[in-house]
Amino acid sequence: MARGAYASVAGMASEAREVWGDLAASAFVEENHLFRSLDDEARRDLVKLSRHQTFSPGERVIAFGQAGEEFFLVRDGLARVTVPRGGGAVELGTLEKGAFFGEFHLLTGDPHTADVSAVTELEVVRFPEPMILALCQRFPKMKKLLESVMAARQRANAERLGTPPP
Repeated sequence: MARGAYASVAGMASEAREVWGDLAASAFVEENHLFRSLDDEARRDLVKLSRHQTFSPGERVIAFGQAGEEFFLVRDGLARVTVPRGGGAVELGTLEKGAFFGEFHLLTGDPHTADVSAVTELEVVRFPEPMILALCQRFPKMKKLLESVMAARQRANAERLGTPPP
């Protein structure tokens, strides 16, 4: 999927903007618990390649069944995670400031297993997947944290949906 492909069909999402040079956004990324095991140089490189983008309430950030090329960190606002079921959608949870998403696709290469949509105005920081994957190889603690979060989410989602755990 192309870099800008996560903007909603209606095109209401803001254009992605650089995080580098925005001191507040840079500090937010550098201080996130996911990136604590990185050295200073890796955190700087991560910030240089990241972009932030704002979505309006109701806009979809990622779509169930689609592939992606980015990993996301919620900078501000609230997002809802849902899966299609029986012609409707089942809510799996919400994501707030500091939460990340897109780890399933990142770690498995499989399509996204849920929709993530803005509930309120939602600002996210977007990271290119190749950068996150390279950091996971260099910093095993980061990869282990992503794997732990993914496994916990899969167990919780299986409970919510009444399906066998992974």
